[in-house]
Amino acid sequence: MRQETLKYGSKGRNLLTYSDRREQAIRQGDSEIAEAWFDQAAEYWKQAIALTPGNYIEAQNWLKITGRS
Repeated sequence: MRQETLKYGSKGRNLLTYSDRREQAIRQGDSEIAEAWFDQAAEYWKQAIALTPGNYIEAQNWLKITGRS
């Protein structure tokens, strides 16, 4: 998801925060918190996609692949 920052600016930075916190939760053995961070990222992407449905193709694919669409 690091590539997202270059493409999506502040949205990408927020998503990196979610991703980094997820990774931290995984290292600490807290899979429930890790999934919560990914769910938060999914909600963020859904809002962005709703505003500009033709954009964020990679995010739309990520939502589908992770079962969050």
